[in-house]
Amino acid sequence: MKILCIGMMVCDTLLSPVPSNILELDSVSINKPSVCCGGDALNVAIGLAKLDNPVSIIGRISSDTNGKFILNECKKYNIDVSGVIYDEESATAASYALIDEKGERHFLSEKSIFGRLQGKDISDKAIEDADIIYIGSAMALRKMDEEGIHSVFSRAHGQGKITVMDAAINREDPHRDWLKYLAPAFMETDVFFPSIDEAIKITGETNPEKIAEYFRPFSIKIFGIKLGASGCFVTDFKHKRFIRCPENMPVVDTTGAGDSFMAGLVSGLARGFDVFSSTQLAVSVATKNVGAVGGTAGIPNFEEAYLFYKENYQ
Repeated sequence: MKILCIGMMVCDTLLSPVPSNILELDSVSINKPSVCCGGDALNVAIGLAKLDNPVSIIGRISSDTNGKFILNECKKYNIDVSGVIYDEESATAASYALIDEKGERHFLSEKSIFGRLQGKDISDKAIEDADIIYIGSAMALRKMDEEGIHSVFSRAHGQGKITVMDAAINREDPHRDWLKYLAPAFMETDVFFPSIDEAIKITGETNPEKIAEYFRPFSIKIFGIKLGASGCFVTDFKHKRFIRCPENMPVVDTTGAGDSFMAGLVSGLARGFDVFSSTQLAVSVATKNVGAVGGTAGIPNFEEAYLFYKENYQ
């Protein structure tokens, strides 16, 4: 099954070591900067490609250096970029991570282009060519939240496609009633799997099982909550389960953990796994990913991920 990923595409530059008093200094020598991909749609697309899925991506970039880097990375993983929108009024989203002596990351970002992605950027043909439509960062893409998610997912359902959504914390609009605001989108969403922080933001509830009840009235078939090192909670509104993470595994870098989880989840669904097996595969992929430095560096191919899943859950 082919998966279409829609949302954030970012060029990340990692700078280290950056002294905590950098603004008081005139000049500092650092290691060679590391440039990599970021943003939910891009990370998930790369993760899906590494897990041996055919995948396409739609987001907005500019024809600047950062945009060219992103395109080259997509081509390296055989990701279809024919639907990418070239926006000459905004720069490609960029993030600069200043990593201090303790390994803590402090970010400088320019992501105004995110507010320009809209439903009409995604053509009917792009939807027709995919089997699963994934949209990341509900709550953080203004025009997509307003009408875009609902537009894309309703068109996808009209063509018999599966719709999957993730979320992101919006720090610029902290008081919005997101449950009400995103209700039209939820009515067209088959799978919704936010983090616990995102789920709390939407519902105001902290208990995963109680949070799930807020989503029962919608058309969601699979609802889950990513719980970090504790694993996740998932339900199909008939059965529910907490799924643990594999034990005694190294944690080197949690960057991209949620995106790698979504790549594993969608990979399982694309291969016909049931809800709980797909979620166990998702946890397996995320566990492997956090054992390496980088948002997608630890994601294995599907065979390796499947063997790791069987070792821990079968």
